[in-house]
Amino acid sequence: MITLLTLAPFALALPSSSAAWTVTSGGDPYIECTEVDGEPWCRSTGLVPLPVDKVSSTLEHMAEHQALFESIIKIDVLEPDVMHIVLDFPIIMSDRDYVARYTRLTESDTVLYRWEPVVHPKAPATSGIVRLPKMAGEWRLVPKDGQTLVTYVWHAQIAGDFPDALLGQARVKAGQQAMADIRKAAKAANP
Repeated sequence: MITLLTLAPFALALPSSSAAWTVTSGGDPYIECTEVDGEPWCRSTGLVPLPVDKVSSTLEHMAEHQALFESIIKIDVLEPDVMHIVLDFPIIMSDRDYVARYTRLTESDTVLYRWEPVVHPKAPATSGIVRLPKMAGEWRLVPKDGQTLVTYVWHAQIAGDFPDALLGQARVKAGQQAMADIRKAAKAANP
């Protein structure tokens, strides 16, 4: 469970409000990418048909609902605000993992969950899994007509052996899957 309620400074800066985003998929979810200091970032935006408190609760208990997230193999809670997450990649590729410290912040009626990479002794690198050492991002939950407008922002470096020609497709897939996962998990966790 994520219990930290203050916002820690980020080692990697999230894109600013003035960042120039390029649309990579104009559907639902709406996916855009940009660069900050040469680092790739993407964001996926879509509606979840539940109120903010239900979506927020799903994220705060993500480890308990890990089976509902198709793109996640496992989540280990290392500390109340630190998780080790293993991501499922296509069979021809190595899976990816990252270790992150999560923080929660509220701004008026908006709820934010931000994460930044950390090194933790209980999550050493594993052979056959590519570590994402810069994985950082944010879930932004905004109420909209009884539903939740969700914006998922993530550091879009894939790391490991990955063909440059497929990076765009991989980032679109990641944005689509993240939105599909939060919709499915929030609905199942809040029948």
